[in-house]
Amino acid sequence: FVAGDQQWQGKLQTAIVSYADDAGHQLDLVAAIHIAEPDYYQTLNEYFQSQDAVLYELVAEPDNRPTPGTTAPDSPLSFIQRTLAGFLDVSFQLQHINYLSDNFIHADLSPTELDAIMTAKNETFFSMFLSLAMTEMASEQVARTAGESSPSAFTYLSLMNAMAADDRGQAFKYLFASELGRTDSLLSQPEMEQSLTILGDRNQAALRVLDQTLQRSAVKRLSIFYGAAHMPGLERDIMGRLGFRRTGQIWLDAWQIP
Repeated sequence: FVAGDQQWQGKLQTAIVSYADDAGHQLDLVAAIHIAEPDYYQTLNEYFQSQDAVLYELVAEPDNRPTPGTTAPDSPLSFIQRTLAGFLDVSFQLQHINYLSDNFIHADLSPTELDAIMTAKNETFFSMFLSLAMTEMASEQVARTAGESSPSAFTYLSLMNAMAADDRGQAFKYLFASELGRTDSLLSQPEMEQSLTILGDRNQAALRVLDQTLQRSAVKRLSIFYGAAHMPGLERDIMGRLGFRRTGQIWLDAWQIP
């Protein structure tokens, strides 16, 4: 999150980080945010056209791809995302990204696989998200102890100021963007990731598809398009196990406020 010069002004950004290996592959980790402005998703659609393969995140059957412009899948999580997108005057990722592109490759768990893993761990969606919240709180405490944590954007005073703002929508969008920018690096410890099915097991699914894709001689430029919270774990694996090295980074504006 980058604050602007005026009150309630700023921008929320996501990164595309590039890596290369000795075999001539260029691999980009494309951090996704699931609600953003249409121009942001259009920029990503244009970028994806330059890639030989785009390994994408979506808990769905491999042949069940969202169609741009249609209603998103009916689930509690997508309902929350759509509702929040409407409140903040931004758009929902599944309605704008072109998942029908020929270079898109599903690199996530199916609902059946996710359910089987959760059953084996005696997890429910409630317990999984409770664990996620507790892990984030623990990570924040570690960061605060190390002097690396910034205070939450959601304080009593900030909420009262937002309620009193001339443009409440802009003010709350600013607070949400600031909070997302603050928490994006909290879930970064390997042991914390592996304890969370929603992070660790899905990372392993993406990496299995990556291993297969790297064996295809026609693929030299490829991307992993996944949620930002997955990126620390994915980076550790591709730089450690696969021997990739960082070669660059760019930032994209996901939210502009105002």
